[in-house]
Amino acid sequence: MKKIITLLFVVVCFSVKAQFVNQLVFIDSFSASQVDSVLIVATGSQIIPFHLNYAVKIYKVIYNTVDWDSNAITASGLLCVPQNTPCTVPLISYQHGTTTKKSDVPSRLAGEWYIGLAAASIGYLTILPDYLGLGDGPGLHPYQHAHTEATAVIDMIRASKELSDSLGAPLNDQLFLFGYSQGGHATMAAHQLIQEKLDNVMHVTASAPMSGAYDMSGVMANVMTSDSTYPSPYYLPYLIFGYNEVYHLFAEDSDVLIYPYDSILPPLFDGNHSGGQVDNKMPAVPKLIMQQVQLDSFINDSVNNYFRVKLRENNTYNWIPNSPVRMYFCRGDHNVPFQNAIVAYEKFRQSGALLVDTFDVSGTLDHVPCAQFAILFGTGWFDSLIYQPLISNGIVAVNDSNIVSANGSLTEIPGQGEPPYTYLWSNGDTTATTSNLSAGKYYVTVTDKNVCQSYVDSATVRFVTGLQDQVLTNVKVYPNPSKGVVTIQNLDPTDNIKQPEVFDMTGRSVKTWSSSQGNNLQLYFDESAQGIYFLRLRSEKGKTAEIKLSVL
Repeated sequence: MKKIITLLFVVVCFSVKAQFVNQLVFIDSFSASQVDSVLIVATGSQIIPFHLNYAVKIYKVIYNTVDWDSNAITASGLLCVPQNTPCTVPLISYQHGTTTKKSDVPSRLAGEWYIGLAAASIGYLTILPDYLGLGDGPGLHPYQHAHTEATAVIDMIRASKELSDSLGAPLNDQLFLFGYSQGGHATMAAHQLIQEKLDNVMHVTASAPMSGAYDMSGVMANVMTSDSTYPSPYYLPYLIFGYNEVYHLFAEDSDVLIYPYDSILPPLFDGNHSGGQVDNKMPAVPKLIMQQVQLDSFINDSVNNYFRVKLRENNTYNWIPNSPVRMYFCRGDHNVPFQNAIVAYEKFRQSGALLVDTFDVSGTLDHVPCAQFAILFGTGWFDSLIYQPLISNGIVAVNDSNIVSANGSLTEIPGQGEPPYTYLWSNGDTTATTSNLSAGKYYVTVTDKNVCQSYVDSATVRFVTGLQDQVLTNVKVYPNPSKGVVTIQNLDPTDNIKQPEVFDMTGRSVKTWSSSQGNNLQLYFDESAQGIYFLRLRSEKGKTAEIKLSVL
């Protein structure tokens, strides 16, 4: 209880600046091993085909959004936060499938909530919106209504961004969207709205709609008006009542539904009954609940029929994505036929979209068993797109140095992280290449755009003697090698040697004589000075020589 009060106090203080967070409620925390146990129970599999990296804390978020008429309203969702991540994390939003019960949603730890738990343990800050009218949201859920699906997703993203820093999971700029069944439709709708209205604020890195009803006015309309049986006939009245709430299509239920469905079905959509309970009152052929005049108008007037018009408004393929979209489906799906993805793909391609693709998960799996495999493939694709840990590809020595002039240069080559990179060299330079270097060892700290990812690299500018290019030619140095005493003799009496300087192999100056000492000099090395050195000589007339010395 103390933990909950503390967290709520933090959020209350924080929410003074918050526009979208209405309330944050801590639910529970899980170690990585506990996440593994939850997934084993939820999936029925003893093998979890991905690595769980982090402990996770989960929260219910109640956030501010708008309804179909842009009126202020609240919605709820589940927020899953990875713990103790070494860097910033991407945000991922999972959109759940169809449910009629207000309690059968992620924020109540029902349905597909464990998908968020798994994604967070992998390393994503994960949100799972409940949608309008579900969870703690008031009113009737506007089923398959693209715009409010999108705004519910977007406003929870905004709320999560307000919370992420205070919850210890700062975000980078990557945003992934995925969802299954109704969630596939919601994912496509959210991606479209973000791109068209908010692309400069939140850019979708990639989206993976899965087995969604993207072609509401075509493929799904044909399914619902078919003479064939349908595995989930409650979809049709759910859609009718939801669209009537948004579009005010009819005044009385009996205007559209025949007896007794006009009286027995509406009470079942109060948020307390499951789809299976509705199906128990439905005929196996969904269209048999409809007034024949309404059905005839819908079938025969595919252009102007009011319900058909509204279905076209909720197709989700009339745009051109500027980031990758991959639609997953199973050909054995009887609830949401795979032709939805095929129609959407063809529409996208006809519009010139180049970043849209499809993925055939299975030729036999039906709607429910398809979900697990589609989600695994989709998240695997996302994992290949997330920012990789920043590493170094090494430093290239573009040029070396010599005694006469400091003209060495080094270029750092970062790899795998996310550009742009920033650089800070030990000499103060802040570009990839640092120049005008004397011989010696240099360090560089490289940071990528995620800021918290950095590494330190180092390299040495080599020392070049230039003996073959001596300018001060009348010089003898002996003995060389020497056991500690070196004589330097200049045979040109008109040009005295001055300021001789000795460097070690790294180019570090180890000894300098500051005054002129004529043409015969002796250098002394103590017993601890064994090694290779470089001698730089300058004459009064400006001539120079660079000589390699060996001290034994």
